[in-house]
Amino acid sequence: MLSEQEVYVGAFIGNYDKNGHEVSVELTIHPGFEAGSEGNLKKTMSLFTTTNVMEMGGQEYGSMFDKDKGLTLSFRLDQDAKNVQLRYITTGHGGWGNGDEFVPKENRIFLNDTLLFKYTPWRNDCGSYRLSNPASGNFATGLSSSDLSRSNWCPGTVTPPIYIDLGDLKAGDYKLQVQIPQGAPEGTSFSSWNVSGTLLFD
Repeated sequence: MLSEQEVYVGAFIGNYDKNGHEVSVELTIHPGFEAGSEGNLKKTMSLFTTTNVMEMGGQEYGSMFDKDKGLTLSFRLDQDAKNVQLRYITTGHGGWGNGDEFVPKENRIFLNDTLLFKYTPWRNDCGSYRLSNPASGNFATGLSSSDLSRSNWCPGTVTPPIYIDLGDLKAGDYKLQVQIPQGAPEGTSFSSWNVSGTLLFD
C-alpha cells in the first residue's frame, strides 16, 4: 500500500513554547496477511479530518458542529466497493467545566441523509495514566487535571478508532454528514472536535 507513495504525517501540538517542539515518529507495519498474498489488502479513501494540523496555513479548529448540518461532505466511488468500513476517530475539546471536553456529546453519522451510526464517545479511565502526565495541573482535592474523564481521550494515551460497517456500496456519488451537539462558547473559551474518517474497502 505504501510502496512508491509519498505520505504526509501531520502533528497537532495544543500548546505553545517559545523554543518550539520536537516530534519523533516511529512506524511499525504489520502486514496482516500471508507472505506473497495481497488478497486481504484494503483500499483506502481519506474523507475528512478536522484536527488543526495546518493552523499556520489558516486552518480553523473543528468548531463547525455548532451548526445543524455539522460536517457535510461528498465523495465518489468510481467502482463498486465491497465490505466497506468507515474508520472513525473522535475527541471533544473545550477545557473548562462546561466545555465539550468534559461533557458527553452524542456523535451521529449519516450516509445519504440516513442515520448510519450514533454513539457517545467517553473515557473514564484517565486517572490510571497519571504517571504519564507529570506536568499536569494539580488540585487541592488531590486530583490532577489529567485524572478527569474526557470526551474519548486521556492525556498521554492513544485514541483508538472505531470501525463502522457500511456493507457493499455501488459506484456513484455519496453524501456523508457528522453531527455533534457542540456546546456554546463562554467568554473566550470555545468547544471543538477533532474527528477524522477514512473509508476502507475491498
